[in-house]
Amino acid sequence: MRYRDDAISVEWISDNEALEEACGRIGSVLALDTEFMRTNTYYPVPGLYQIGLEDVVFLVDPLAITEWEPLREVFEDPSIVKIMHACLEDLELLYHHLGTRLQQVFDTQYANAFVTDRFSLSYAGLVEERLGVSLSKHETRSDWLQRPLSEEQVEYAVEDVIYLPAIYEALKAELEERDRLSWYYDDMADRQRYDPINPAEYYRNLKRGWQLSEEQLAMFQSLCQWREHTAQSENVPRNRVVWDEHLFNFAQLDELSEADVRAALPGSVARKYAEPLVAASRTTAAMSVQPLPIPLTSAQGIVVKTLRTIGLEKATSLEMAPELICRKRDLEECVRVHAKMGQLSDTYSTWRIEIVGDDCLSILDASVV
Repeated sequence: MRYRDDAISVEWISDNEALEEACGRIGSVLALDTEFMRTNTYYPVPGLYQIGLEDVVFLVDPLAITEWEPLREVFEDPSIVKIMHACLEDLELLYHHLGTRLQQVFDTQYANAFVTDRFSLSYAGLVEERLGVSLSKHETRSDWLQRPLSEEQVEYAVEDVIYLPAIYEALKAELEERDRLSWYYDDMADRQRYDPINPAEYYRNLKRGWQLSEEQLAMFQSLCQWREHTAQSENVPRNRVVWDEHLFNFAQLDELSEADVRAALPGSVARKYAEPLVAASRTTAAMSVQPLPIPLTSAQGIVVKTLRTIGLEKATSLEMAPELICRKRDLEECVRVHAKMGQLSDTYSTWRIEIVGDDCLSILDASVV
């Protein structure tokens, strides 16, 4: 198969031997993208892996290949740069499907935020801005599990990787020129490491948990943990098991009963889950619950706004995305850490301390919150 640019060929990789041979042709840099479906499942379902080299794009079929060790070795080799765009969902897919954590990832979306004021510029936007090429994104939501793929899907898949190397070279050069490459790599050391959700910690991600008493929070944690394990084992979305709101309401009861579950949930759901839900609600004695942070006070909110103003000024002067320096949730965490420990949070103890560290500490030390 030939792509419309005669300098680039496209090879369909659909058996173990072809994958091993293809991996042997990979040098020090590759472009990588994935296509997957996640409509009715807890885990993403891989539909296609695209690997771009200088003169070839491999379209790797996860529906046909069974032996992935050659590709795992490539992904985990720190001497091979993996150029990706907005990599977080792709890293999750690769972890769950292949059991791998990629090494030496270069995320073009994230790198672009260090040299422009756009934090989440799309791949199509970045290609047009950097290379003057307009891409069609009409295949984004198509069925990547169908076989054969349509010509339009193949073209879309190929386009998603062929421009990444040129963008990588341009962004890396600009980061070096502005002396920000070390900043970028500091962040990517953590950003490229995907860690699966810990079911025992999932309750911390849900809103309003801070409103619960210690006993209620323990039940909430246990119910959330049960729901997480259930969704994983059945491979269904969380809300196909029980909604967050129902778990929150159950946690406020003195004692959850099957009658309570039947009154709150649809009949088929209650019949399936009433007994395990009640059992989960009664295992709280074994849970280790950490209190959830309460909303900031009005005085602390004013401090956050002051810190954000400083951060916005610095980001503007440096021509970089404000989200890298003064994202609201990062500033709120910094205020909480300082109130408790008298120091900056971990986020502001990296390269950011060079930019806003002194100002942040000065404002926080002077505040009475």
